[in-house]
Amino acid sequence: MAARNFLKNAVYWPAVFLCTLSIGSASVSLGYQPAGAIHSGYGEIIGLDTISKILSVLEIRNSDRKILDKAAEKLLAMNRRDIQLISSLCDRISADGGTAGADIAFSLITAMIVLS
Repeated sequence: MAARNFLKNAVYWPAVFLCTLSIGSASVSLGYQPAGAIHSGYGEIIGLDTISKILSVLEIRNSDRKILDKAAEKLLAMNRRDIQLISSLCDRISADGGTAGADIAFSLITAMIVLS
């Protein structure tokens, strides 16, 4: 009888542990965030001079008006923190010119805009 209870417990508790672990990791892998963190920063007003500076840097690399208009729409929809990051990357591009660091900064800007 004691051996039967031992086997029952030996199967039961690891199964409970695995279920708990999988539920916890699923919420992390799905990117769960509290509602306050999701919407923070979207209501802030972004300076048009910052966006025009970003667009001028993008215009140096790409002269297609349709792409620049789409990038401007996406920039207006971004939160302030992302705009500040893109602006600092644009400063890096302006300062470094045609170096590898400027190319990497441009790639990061492009990825941020496309994935937003």
